[in-house]
Amino acid sequence: MIDDLLKSRKILITCGTGGVGKTTLSAALAFRAAMLGKKAVVVTIDPAKRLAGALGLSHLGDEPTDLTQHVQEALSEHHPELGSLQGQVWAIMPDTRKTFEAFLHEIAPNPATAERIMRNPIFQIFTNEFSGTNEYMALERLNALVQENRFDIIILDTPPSRNTLAFLKAPQLLARLFEERLIRWLVLPTNKLVSAGMRKALGILEKLTGAGFMTHLFDFAAGLFEVQVAFTANLRGITATLKSTDVGFIMVTTPSPDTLQEGLRFIEQVKEHQFHFDGVALNRGLTYLNASPSNPDRNFDAAFEVVRAIQKREKLVLEGLEKSKIQICAKVPELARDVHSVEDLFHVAMAFNS
Repeated sequence: MIDDLLKSRKILITCGTGGVGKTTLSAALAFRAAMLGKKAVVVTIDPAKRLAGALGLSHLGDEPTDLTQHVQEALSEHHPELGSLQGQVWAIMPDTRKTFEAFLHEIAPNPATAERIMRNPIFQIFTNEFSGTNEYMALERLNALVQENRFDIIILDTPPSRNTLAFLKAPQLLARLFEERLIRWLVLPTNKLVSAGMRKALGILEKLTGAGFMTHLFDFAAGLFEVQVAFTANLRGITATLKSTDVGFIMVTTPSPDTLQEGLRFIEQVKEHQFHFDGVALNRGLTYLNASPSNPDRNFDAAFEVVRAIQKREKLVLEGLEKSKIQICAKVPELARDVHSVEDLFHVAMAFNS
């Protein structure tokens, strides 16, 4: 199933709550695609930089990094039986600020407007704190890669979130910035008199919040409105891309009691946005482990009993997904250790099962 998706989709977007191994699984999908002969790139939003560490790299940058030779050398040394990669594997860890700056230069009417916005102190606050900025900039990076047409398939690892569906709401959250009536009232040219009056009245607030704050706020809002039309057009383009049949959404989760309800909510939201749901990837499962050792040892009886109990619970989860007709696109067993190397990532890529 997962190989069919890697062959048919041009973009796979992995979504999921934090702590389910989404970044690892996303990288493994790119590795798997390269094994199938694809030129694949994984775009990862990973503040902990776990992927770079697993690849043996000090960091991953905002520009695509070709990992093919690095991966092939590791395979040749440790797993020569796998042969050579048929395709290529690349990785990107977008810098939100750099992406935002490139985005502004692209949509601003002139370089001066873009520079004015970026020099504003509010810009730093905005890029770091505004809800939906990281998620939307990930979509901007995705959109840029699509336009470049350099890769056969793009795996987008969405930002970590407590809410599986938060990523899907990012474009609408950022778009609200241009719809706030108060800011419109303050900065639109047709309301210059009102704007001037409000600036004077809010001088008191500026004294409380720090010299220059309100001026910076007004100038930042005014600059954003200068790029409003281009931003809205760009947003429509990204939304159209996400709805394309070239794009599929995968929910990454673990086989726990909450999986069924989480999956149902995710599917409902994906359908509401008219996106294409490609299935649930169950990670860190114990279903395939042998919980009946050939040489029983009383010292381990209790441990194996726990494993069997977890397997029984996972079986109920699988049955629930099947009854609800939720497609399972991949099942990945629990590894004996955390992913710390290229070999570990390839082990995950080889372990995809459905």
